[in-house]
Amino acid sequence: MTNPLARPMLYSPIDSANAVRDAFLAAVTPSRAVFGVVGADGLARVPSHKFRGREVSLFWSSRAGAEAMADTVTTHPRIKTFGLVELMSSVLPGLKQHRRLVGLNWAGGPMKAELDPVDLGERLRLAALDGFVSAVRMRNTIWTLEGPAGPALLVSQTRPDVLVLPCWSDAGAAVERIEGPWREMMPAPIELDAFVSRRLPWLRQNGHLVGPEHAGGPGALEMQPDDLALRLEMTEEGRGVAAGGHPLGAA
Repeated sequence: MTNPLARPMLYSPIDSANAVRDAFLAAVTPSRAVFGVVGADGLARVPSHKFRGREVSLFWSSRAGAEAMADTVTTHPRIKTFGLVELMSSVLPGLKQHRRLVGLNWAGGPMKAELDPVDLGERLRLAALDGFVSAVRMRNTIWTLEGPAGPALLVSQTRPDVLVLPCWSDAGAAVERIEGPWREMMPAPIELDAFVSRRLPWLRQNGHLVGPEHAGGPGALEMQPDDLALRLEMTEEGRGVAAGGHPLGAA
């Protein structure tokens, strides 16, 4: 029997916005792509519902979502796919420079999720880190590129005197990076325990950083070896607590 005094569960605008944001991040982290609509005036945007005089540039986590709204946001629309590297290295900084916000998975009506471009970039990096940790814990393997002189290393984007070890959660992503100076290197699997107990301490001792799911280009994730070790060794509950801090370390 239905309780006549029971009230329907109400969701605050903040809860609704967070749900849209989290669903967007969950979708684009594995696909590593977002979709925008480009028209006569460039990337489609709408007025902000939160800040007077600000505009919100629109992105969707699926092509179908972008196509469904294309004709309502601009004239002569075309769908453009942005890889996460391009998004974080050039698109989001450009939007920040023009004081625009970012709208996620807009479906008409009031915008539910409006984010600062810097905030979205940081959340994308955190989501990529969480995806990396979950994948390597499940597969028990981390992939690097190795050659006769040792593992492939990169110069840090933020500290030119520091090197970074790129690593990936699957072999395919490592193979995609075999080009240029790395064309003679081979993908090498490392068991999780060995990576944590030997490779990460080696990086720390040499003053190197580590780049989980490194995709190249500005904005790629770089972090201290001990911070990644902590994330890899945490339980699910511990990772939830740590998410309230800044897990990227002092890179």
